[in-house]
Amino acid sequence: MSTPENTVSELQSIDPSSVIELFEIHLDQHLHFAKWLANTSISLGTTVSSNTLQFDNSFPPLPMVFECTTAGTTGSNEPSFPTVEGNTVTDNTVVWTAKRPIKRFHSGINKSTSTAIYDLAIHFDSKVYEPFPIMAEGFETSIKGQLPRPKLTISNVDPSLQNTWTIAQGGTSLPGGTISAMMLEVNKITVGNDLIGSTLVRIRTLAKFLDNENFPNNSNPFGTPDANQKWPDQIFLIARKSLENQEMCQFECSMQSDVAGVKLPKRQILPNDFPGVGEFIN
Repeated sequence: MSTPENTVSELQSIDPSSVIELFEIHLDQHLHFAKWLANTSISLGTTVSSNTLQFDNSFPPLPMVFECTTAGTTGSNEPSFPTVEGNTVTDNTVVWTAKRPIKRFHSGINKSTSTAIYDLAIHFDSKVYEPFPIMAEGFETSIKGQLPRPKLTISNVDPSLQNTWTIAQGGTSLPGGTISAMMLEVNKITVGNDLIGSTLVRIRTLAKFLDNENFPNNSNPFGTPDANQKWPDQIFLIARKSLENQEMCQFECSMQSDVAGVKLPKRQILPNDFPGVGEFIN
């Protein structure tokens, strides 16, 4: 006979076939970060982008920015910034550390017995997705050819602790704090930007493929973790901020081919959308 305690335990157990939904926001290194400047006093934590290096030829982009980990004054010429995350370079009396400006998050926690935020985050493909209440909708595609414009609603109450993590733990350079705090920072560089132009990546896998760190005793009970076992990533651009208050922020996203300035024939022309297609006009 099942007892209330057993029922609760069963409800709390993990289904190995549960779909785990993970999100990444990739900030734009040029749009959201200040440029490196010569002969400038730099305080600890200041983050800049290179004037010459380009890291966004891939899709989704993999930007690289450089955080001041030793305060000082920059030199007369831009240093040879590293292209590997975690590597450093000395710039006169300043030391820069290369970091990825990527915020990773998941609406929930794992089954670890720890109480530390980092340990409770979802670990997948050796990356850390911090607990962050979110609601995502509108990813479905239409047979009529209409491109999806998903909405991402993110809690604006509990602060992110990601900026306290080391690079090995998944910590990145800005973003840290609430979503509104992130927008305040990027708006200092591009006024009124509100994270527009960032790339949203939706990642889906099954619980049984998660890293060992998600389970008690650091052991996945369902088999060997496998980061290759996932659905194809869905990649969108943050097109606009549709809501911001003390409780939440909401963003409307679009596909890369569904933004201003993109011309046909990148988008398929269908009769349902353009009735004149295929008809002759005298």
